[in-house]
Amino acid sequence: MTSAIAHAGRERKAGARHSASRRRRRRLLAAVGLTAQLTLVLTACSEPEEARSFTVPSDLCGTPTPSSTLDGVLPETGENLTTRAASREVGRTHCEVIVDGKLAVSAFSEWKKGDSLTKVARSNPFVSLDEYTSADGTYAWSNRGGVRIVPCPVAEKEHPERDLFVRVLIYDKEFENSDAAKRLLLDYAEAVAESSACTGSAS
Repeated sequence: MTSAIAHAGRERKAGARHSASRRRRRRLLAAVGLTAQLTLVLTACSEPEEARSFTVPSDLCGTPTPSSTLDGVLPETGENLTTRAASREVGRTHCEVIVDGKLAVSAFSEWKKGDSLTKVARSNPFVSLDEYTSADGTYAWSNRGGVRIVPCPVAEKEHPERDLFVRVLIYDKEFENSDAAKRLLLDYAEAVAESSACTGSAS
C-alpha cells in the first residue's frame, strides 16, 4: 500500500514537472514569435525608399546646368527622365523636365518690355517666386524656383527696350529647399548669359 502511494506521488510530481516544462516551452515559443514579428516590423521600417533609377542630366534642354544642381531639385525617386523644348532659342526657351510622366522642373528665357522683376516672379498663377530678393534687385527666388534679369548684350540689339528674364519652376508642392532653388536659378541664368546668343562668341 505504501509503495503504491509513493509511486502515485512520484507520478504526480513527474506530471507536474512535465506540465511546467510544457508551459515554459509555450512561453519560449511565444517570445520567439514576438521577437520575429518585431524584427520584421523594424526591418520594414528601416528599409530605404526606392532610389532613383534615372540619370541626372547636366543640362536643361541644351543649356549647361551642373548635374549636382539638378540633383538637388529633382524627385528623389523615379525611373524615367525626359526633357522637351519647343524652342531652345534664347528669349523663347521653354524647357520641361519630366519624371515618370510628371512635370518636375521647367526653365524659361523670355524677353519682356517694361515688366518688373516682381511682376515676372508672380506671372505664374500658382507659384510665387519672390519670397526672397537679392540685394542688387536682379533676381528673386522662393522654395519653388526663381526669376532673374540676365544681361544679353548681343541679342538685346534685336530686342530694343526689352529685358531678358530667366525663370525656373519646381512643381513638387512639398519641395521646401529654397537654397537648392536659388542655386538652380543662378546656375541656369549664368549659362544663358554666357551663351553665344548673348556674348557673340562661339559656344
